[in-house]
Amino acid sequence: MKKTFLTFVITITSVLAFATNPQSVTVIKFGDDNTLFIGDSKSATLYAYTVPNVDNSSAQKAYNIHDLSNKISTFLKVNPLDLIVRDMSVNPKSKEAYIAIDTKSKNGYTSQIVVVNQDGKIRKFDLVSTKHTEIKINDAPTKDIIFWDKTPMRSLTFTDIDFYKGKLYVSGMSNAEFSSALRVIDYPFNSKISTTSLEIYHAVHGQNETRAPIQTLQFVNLNNVDYVLAAYTCTPLVLIPVKDLKNGAHIVGKTIAEMGYGNTPVDIIKFQSEDFDKKKYEGIILANRNRTAQFVNLDDLSIGSKTDGIGYAGMAEHAGIPITNLPMTGLMQMEDQDDYHILTMRRNDETGSLELISFLKNLYLRLDEFVTEYDQPTYKYNDPNQIQMKGYQNMMIQDLGQDKFKKQ
Repeated sequence: MKKTFLTFVITITSVLAFATNPQSVTVIKFGDDNTLFIGDSKSATLYAYTVPNVDNSSAQKAYNIHDLSNKISTFLKVNPLDLIVRDMSVNPKSKEAYIAIDTKSKNGYTSQIVVVNQDGKIRKFDLVSTKHTEIKINDAPTKDIIFWDKTPMRSLTFTDIDFYKGKLYVSGMSNAEFSSALRVIDYPFNSKISTTSLEIYHAVHGQNETRAPIQTLQFVNLNNVDYVLAAYTCTPLVLIPVKDLKNGAHIVGKTIAEMGYGNTPVDIIKFQSEDFDKKKYEGIILANRNRTAQFVNLDDLSIGSKTDGIGYAGMAEHAGIPITNLPMTGLMQMEDQDDYHILTMRRNDETGSLELISFLKNLYLRLDEFVTEYDQPTYKYNDPNQIQMKGYQNMMIQDLGQDKFKKQ
């Protein structure tokens, strides 16, 4: 049966510096060293801020901040329980973490951005006087519907944001019949915007879906074709060809994997590293709220792009292209920090504090989170394989800033 899809036209208002300030900060992303993009779902506006250059003397270090809740709440003079983290992005040059936070007050919530470096120093990013431009959309979803008495539909106007080859890509919802939307916007902002409605096959739900938005996205080039790699709640992994994104179009993405039911994905990052044999590899990591982080090799994504999408998977833990589970759990935010580190934010399951911590690529664990045979004072490194292990352990110990525990 042939389907007929609704198309629609978006009118855009583009206003230059200092016209308005964000009413909320929903998603943030650096485009380059000097440009921070901000998505404000409340006002349905996207902002581009010109970020001043900052010298960060700790830029080469790992993050080991275990008392982030206390640091931020003290700095902002609020209760730690009145902080809600919305998003995080790493400045490509200074390697500082820009953290979007809502703080609770008598009059509701106020959106702010704080900047944190590896030494734990904090400053506030000025959303008012920092030079910025903006572009407003007029197809945002309704303000009237609230899911589960806590999540307004309007807050899903923008769910993720990325910058690729001179264009801004923003996932979220629209007020159209097929409300799952992917917007493409030229930068610097002008009157051009393209909105594509999306349809995917949800392997756990066993149905085609057009309403649930992309939760997080990343760009991959597979077999010389650019794709948006998108993850949805509960948790299909989908490829969407960039060339098919056109204003008013309705396209069907290809579901190449099911990453586990009952889960909300948090972030996708693409990165390069090398294995223990010094062989370089490239892949993506998907961070999850209800599951461990998952690694997918770019070669397997390439295979998935050339084969048929997956079918009904039921209550599957995993289906489709191969994945590797990583010992990175409870993640709230994740970013590619530098050539050696992945930066994450999570809540400590013992203390309840927010943490801003780095993981070494290719190892994806932190030695200070458990006690093993290697930690016992009488353990001896005799076997050649274990002597090699000692080298990796010392590297991780140095990264933790715990040199006194280095293995002799």
